[in-house]
Amino acid sequence: MTTRVNGMASPAAEHYQAPAPEAALPPAPPVRTAAARRRASRKSLVLSVLVVLLGGLLAFSAGQMLTARTEVLAVARDVQVGSTITAEDLTVANVTSDPNLSPIPASQRSQIVGMVAQVPLTRGELLTGAQVGPDSGFTAGEMLVALPLKEGQFPVGGLNPSQQVLIVATPGSAGSTGGSGTPSADSDGPRGEQIDATVAEVGPLNQATQVTVIDVRVSADDGVRVAELASTGNVALILLPAGR
Repeated sequence: MTTRVNGMASPAAEHYQAPAPEAALPPAPPVRTAAARRRASRKSLVLSVLVVLLGGLLAFSAGQMLTARTEVLAVARDVQVGSTITAEDLTVANVTSDPNLSPIPASQRSQIVGMVAQVPLTRGELLTGAQVGPDSGFTAGEMLVALPLKEGQFPVGGLNPSQQVLIVATPGSAGSTGGSGTPSADSDGPRGEQIDATVAEVGPLNQATQVTVIDVRVSADDGVRVAELASTGNVALILLPAGR
């Protein structure tokens, strides 16, 4: 209340202050009902289950990676070197993947059948690519011999693999056959030593020496003798008709 004396406000009126408004009370915390607590509990339970399942899935995946298995080819029975591999020689093995091993996948089984064992194969061992190779045309009891020949020692038309030829020992400068062979004779006169052979491969002409190397397959009984003739150079090849 303001009191005026002679038109002027009194000192009491000047020092009067209105009371401060009361501070607003904080809102009351929400009251969680039993239903709300149950919903929160279910959410926590579901989250926990998901975490456990995810951890189990990751552990399972890691285990599968460490123990991944694959089907590969193995030897079902002993196979001699040089033998053609048959379906009965192979079996399938389920092994753990290992980067240090390089077995042939079982899916290539049909490609391996018909190949030749390059080394002896033992029953139970895993089959690798280094142990097999393409058929070289060899049969049991054959040898491969290289003949270094010059022009005039084989047909001018050249030779091709699988052609049948006759290896003939020719007289040397002294009129005798090369090596330790001795000439044979028949009603037509003297003839050199003759050995049946099959052309395996024909190499390119060496321009410097004018020599062509021809690989021939001969029987094991004739292999050493043909090599001796080849070393002397006193040898010639005669092409035989097909089917002889």
